[in-house]
Amino acid sequence: MAHLPSEAREKIAEEALDCALRDLCRGGSWEGVVRGIAWQAASSNRRDRRSIEMLADAAQAIFASLIDEALWAVERTVAETFDEFLELRPGDNQGAIAAARLDASEESARLVESACARVLEALAAGIRSAA
Repeated sequence: MAHLPSEAREKIAEEALDCALRDLCRGGSWEGVVRGIAWQAASSNRRDRRSIEMLADAAQAIFASLIDEALWAVERTVAETFDEFLELRPGDNQGAIAAARLDASEESARLVESACARVLEALAAGIRSAA
C-alpha cells in the first residue's frame, strides 16, 4: 500500500490549519483573537483590566503552543485518513487525498476551537490562583 509522502501530509495539514485560523480571525489576526480571549478572561473574573497586557502575552504563548501541537495532530489525521481510504479503495490516490483534506479541515476547525477554549481555561485558572 502506498503512503502519502511527508511533504504532501505537511502541506495538506498546514493548508487546513491555516484555513481554520483564517476562519477564526474573520479578517483579523490570531493575535487579536487571542487578545480578545485575554480580555474575556480579565473581565469575567473582575481582574484589574490593566493586567490585560500580561494576560494577552500569556494567551498568545499558550495559543501558539497549542497550534504547533495541532499541526502534528492534523498531520497524523491526514496520514491515517489517506491510509484508511486506500485500504477500502486501493489505487484511488485522488480520492484518498480528497478524504484526507476533508478530515484535515474538520480536525483543524475542532482543534482551533479547542485551543481557544483551552487558552481561556488556562487564563481563568491563573487568575483564580493569583487571587
